[in-house]
Amino acid sequence: MYDALAPAAHKLAEQQVDMANLVKQSHIATANSEFLDWFAQDKGTERDVSTYAKVTAKVLDENNNAVTNIDIGDRFASIGDEPIFYTVIAINSDSSVLLQSESVGSTANSYIGQIQPATPNDSINWAEITEISVPAKDEESDESLRSRLLSPNQYINYGGNVNDYKAMLDNIKDVGAVQIYPAWQGGGTVKLVILDNNLNPATSTLLNEVKVTVDPVTDSGLGYGLAPIGHQVTVTTPELFDVNVNVKVTTDGKIGLDILNNEIKSAIQNYFNDLRKKWDKDNNFKYEMTIYRSQIMAIVLQLEHVVNAEMPKVNNADSDIDLVFNNETSQLPNLKDVMIDD
Repeated sequence: MYDALAPAAHKLAEQQVDMANLVKQSHIATANSEFLDWFAQDKGTERDVSTYAKVTAKVLDENNNAVTNIDIGDRFASIGDEPIFYTVIAINSDSSVLLQSESVGSTANSYIGQIQPATPNDSINWAEITEISVPAKDEESDESLRSRLLSPNQYINYGGNVNDYKAMLDNIKDVGAVQIYPAWQGGGTVKLVILDNNLNPATSTLLNEVKVTVDPVTDSGLGYGLAPIGHQVTVTTPELFDVNVNVKVTTDGKIGLDILNNEIKSAIQNYFNDLRKKWDKDNNFKYEMTIYRSQIMAIVLQLEHVVNAEMPKVNNADSDIDLVFNNETSQLPNLKDVMIDD
């Protein structure tokens, strides 16, 4: 009897697991992978794809002069066991070159240094990446996509309203975040304050890329970009607001002050990274952000070997810091230094 029924029972058990999984994949809150992608399509959106890093490099001859016979499409490679390959996509006015990584994702964001020509060129004596001009991003995770799909959207993208500009910038994959200031210099003027995919201030290369895409300089306001006719768009990036933290701690004596200093600085840096992730979130179309000393103290107290801590000072003041977001200024929090007293 066992031999007769066991195969059927095993198959029924597999079907029950499949049915349970099918129920999970039929709801946004529990779906994943391609099932979540199908929900995104139903809502008229899609998962953010990974992008290509763009870097600036200087290419010199034996006399330390810029090599002039570099062509679009020439290839270079980084130094190392697993080289990153790049393709020349533009020659800059200062004779430096703009390269684009041939592989997608954030791997190329961390490499600055010497590169070797993969396309033969006898004129090249030295080549070096000097700047990550447009950082790449990885493919959007299930958690991020699910959060977007479940977020209520009460406003319709239409005719150059704020939500329309948000949608425009979402489609420019090299932009990591944007603040939008409508009518900042009167009717028809729009200011876009952008960050790159690493949530750092945008380089001039990225600023120009977005400006050309949204509202080309030579034809500003004429509707030759994504912006509606009559909208003159300014694209800029925020100024860094440096923050120094002084905190007095009591330890259990089991760890050196230098190691503790690194751990505290790393923990506070994570707090600042979280702030940057919320930098473009608006409250009734107003941007606001506060650096709370109590949050910093709570983070420090959670660390191992820290027994007690006093309320820290930020920029030598016993008060929280409200960042400035208005038509003239947009600030980005930047942890400059952390000083520990025990």
